Amino acid sequence: MFALARLCLSFSPYHCPLATFTPNPSVKLRNSTLQLPPELWFEIFQFATYIHREATIVPLDPFARKRISTNVMATNCPLLALSTRISLVSVCHMWRDIALPLLYRYVAIRSPSRANALLHVLRSSCRPSGGNGAASHCYGHWTRHIEIYTHARGAQSLQYLQTLFQVLRFCPNLRVLTGAWNHDLPPEFLNGISRLFGQSLEHLSWNEPRSHSTELEDNTIVSARFFGTFRNLRVLDLRNVIGSDPEQYEKDPPSLMPAVQDLILSTHSRSLKMATVLLLPSLRNVTLRTLVHGSVPSDLVKAFLKVHGASLANVDLPCPTQDLDSDLDYTSSRHRVDHINPDLFLESGACPNLLSFSYPVTSPAPSISVHNTLRRIGLRAVRADALYPDKGTETKAHLLAITPARFPSLETVCTVGFLVEADMDSLVRDVFIWWVERFEKLGIDFLDGEGVLWTYY
Repeated sequence: MFALARLCLSFSPYHCPLATFTPNPSVKLRNSTLQLPPELWFEIFQFATYIHREATIVPLDPFARKRISTNVMATNCPLLALSTRISLVSVCHMWRDIALPLLYRYVAIRSPSRANALLHVLRSSCRPSGGNGAASHCYGHWTRHIEIYTHARGAQSLQYLQTLFQVLRFCPNLRVLTGAWNHDLPPEFLNGISRLFGQSLEHLSWNEPRSHSTELEDNTIVSARFFGTFRNLRVLDLRNVIGSDPEQYEKDPPSLMPAVQDLILSTHSRSLKMATVLLLPSLRNVTLRTLVHGSVPSDLVKAFLKVHGASLANVDLPCPTQDLDSDLDYTSSRHRVDHINPDLFLESGACPNLLSFSYPVTSPAPSISVHNTLRRIGLRAVRADALYPDKGTETKAHLLAITPARFPSLETVCTVGFLVEADMDSLVRDVFIWWVERFEKLGIDFLDGEGVLWTYY
């Protein structure tokens, strides 16, 4: 009877055979996602929660191609990434084992209470093995980057520093250390950091957010000798360093840092003076940030280039900003700010091996200086209304100053951060193509921030 009913139903004109699902007992359903290897799951989780500033303190490459995001939820932020990692470890045992290293890879300590809670977790996660009581497993073994803040109440106490030091001891594989020190540090704390990570630390950001004064009472005990204890350091951030009395630098023996390749500085006099006295034979990349307030110490920049200019291959001058930690280019209200003159880096003998150079169009246009090795120029703070050829703008002056006679080896000019497709100006494509065709006659590629060479087809 049941078979007859099914037969009649199959001939009905109102019946759709796909509307009713009849499982086949001989076919076993399998969840294909569970068959993925753990290594692939780890890559997926890492990509879904990636934050650049958590992985490294190296600034973003100004010539890296920018992408237009059409999804507001596509861009990660620290809070969203942390929430995602916490959710991943709560799904199942397999995902917990895979995602737990990502949860503790980057740790931010913002207050004494946070430090105490973290120390308790690290201690409780250690499981002794064997008879010698050695720790075989601890969450701190996964930690690669620790960021320390001292803004909260009680952060100036000795107990907080002791807790921080105990946390650092549980993280033997630490590679990146970022510290914002609002208060003076005892020598014992600095010596302890040097002993723990002098041979293993790769990235160091030392931030002393206080007034950069030359008066003696504003000095700190941090000296070039302290930074020289990190023998394998690759990246050094000194944009907010104050340090000891600069007159003492000449009396102390020079500090050698043989592995440093990336250096982040600011126009603060203390930052430039500290970097000048360091011996950096492997230095290749320099990011020099300019503050909105104050003037640019051109003499200190020249002194720095006299010591390190011969080894520089890439120099980036971001737009002036009130926040030295910001990676954004602000194009408004920056024309009256004192800028770094690009000629300081392009003049004869300053940076003879320079390959890439990026600077804002609000700075003075390069003069008649000739540079024979420069291959890429990046122009920051470019706007669509300043690209029109019939307007006398600073952007036009910079573009006209770029010629093969001044830069014989130049291959590419890029508008850093300016994407033609993302701009609202209806004529921006035609205007940009006009510049592309002009540079094409000179044998130079003119690209937007997305790395696109616009042309008619």
